[in-house]
Amino acid sequence: MSHLCDYGCENAALHTLKNGKYCCHQSPNQCPAIRVKNSNATKKSNKFVVNAANIKVDCKWCNKTYSKSGIKSHEKACYLNPDNLKICPVCGLAIKDYRYNATCSSKCARKHFDEKYKTYGRNNRWDLTYRTICFDHHEKKCIICGEDIIVSVHHYDGDHKNDDPRNLVPMCPTHHNYMHSNHLYILKECVDEYVSEFKRKFKRSEL
Repeated sequence: MSHLCDYGCENAALHTLKNGKYCCHQSPNQCPAIRVKNSNATKKSNKFVVNAANIKVDCKWCNKTYSKSGIKSHEKACYLNPDNLKICPVCGLAIKDYRYNATCSSKCARKHFDEKYKTYGRNNRWDLTYRTICFDHHEKKCIICGEDIIVSVHHYDGDHKNDDPRNLVPMCPTHHNYMHSNHLYILKECVDEYVSEFKRKFKRSEL
């Protein structure tokens, strides 16, 4: 005698389950009627579930709109957050890239640093590199071989924070490497003589 599926799909029952019911599949979850029932239940349970990424919230500092899931991290790093606020010294606007920039734009940067340069000048060594300082006072060529295309700068006392012109010696990369090797003795006398002579000239120029 044939039976219909006991789970409501009205298909012919092909299997008898352990609970004694007849089903069109080996598992009742595969029955079309049960699958529809489970699908409807899932839709109903998810009806009031909202994805946080779909909720939009305005930043309390800059008023730009972000997802609810990301608003907290944005507000913490927002350039208008009082903890991060950095004002451009040229135009007075807030600097967006406050971590790395001194001004709000390239236009303001040019004006700002031009004024700095005019105020401090090269002779006062505001923000100058040791290479600039060296070649302002020494001829740009190796004191050993006369190389003038690729020229390095040697710190005579070994202190790379001491950028006094009397501590800087122009040298080609090869002879500069000698000064930081076991072959230092080959050039030491010549370098010592150059530095001594430069110090005498430098002292006379200050008088």
